[in-house]
Amino acid sequence: MLRPALAGIAVLAALALLPATASAALAKPTLRLTAKTTTTISVAWTAPRDAVRYEVNLWQGGAPVSVPNTQTSFTFTGLRPNGQYYVWVVAVDARGNKAFSNQLTVVTDADRIAPSTPGNLRVTGVTASKVSLAWDASSDNAGIAEYQLSLSPVQGNTIWTSPTSVDIVGLSPSTTFTIAVRARDFGYNLSPFTAPVSARTLASTDTTPPSAPTDLRVDDADGCGEVGMRWTESTDDQDPQAAIRYEVLINGAPDPLGQFPVGVGRWITYGVVDGANTFVLRAIDSAGNVSAPSTPYTLNLNIC
Repeated sequence: MLRPALAGIAVLAALALLPATASAALAKPTLRLTAKTTTTISVAWTAPRDAVRYEVNLWQGGAPVSVPNTQTSFTFTGLRPNGQYYVWVVAVDARGNKAFSNQLTVVTDADRIAPSTPGNLRVTGVTASKVSLAWDASSDNAGIAEYQLSLSPVQGNTIWTSPTSVDIVGLSPSTTFTIAVRARDFGYNLSPFTAPVSARTLASTDTTPPSAPTDLRVDDADGCGEVGMRWTESTDDQDPQAAIRYEVLINGAPDPLGQFPVGVGRWITYGVVDGANTFVLRAIDSAGNVSAPSTPYTLNLNIC
């Protein structure tokens, strides 16, 4: 029979062999919206007792943001107006256990304020096939998404660009072009156009047309009239492929969208009638020389 002291030691030894008792489960933080604007979302959450840090998540907002357990609020900035976002927080304890909060669905406020008109539109360079432009940035409460250039006499042609300068390539020589610029913000508000400027391209002695585009393929991209076009790019005796533009013909007429691809071998456009739509390409170099047409490609479409 063990003496009392030895019995106590035996009990302690036996207890030491037992597994450690698991800590209580990490409580879930409760998340709430505290404020929002056109470009920000502010949230706050309850603090579970054992949390050592939090991971703040915004779907469409990149990687989680890690903050210490002393911080129980956060503001996301640089968001898009009228955008739908999903927010949640993950509490993390010292052992790496995680507890997920409820998820919030938040739509940022709509932006109804148009940007200011771009300033000081100016021509910075001219060649036989290119006009270079620059302008001063617009201002806006939610930020500028891009700028739109209107080019005439290319009727209906628009060019979107994010920087405050652009090279318009693939132009015809000895031609006067009129250009204006306006800004679009992230709320899809448009500024007024600038006052137009004019530029005349230089003369060219090039009389050789580029090669015809080859291997044209067209597929029904969305089943509702939108098509994707692919082809092997043309070559030219003087121009690089990046300066060759392509005229898209649908059922023998120019694409009614009024836009043309430049320096690429793919494009997205739309059919014009229910049923058979025949697509053809012609390449045009910077001197305005037009290639022979590509082999036609016919596709039956349902125009929704």
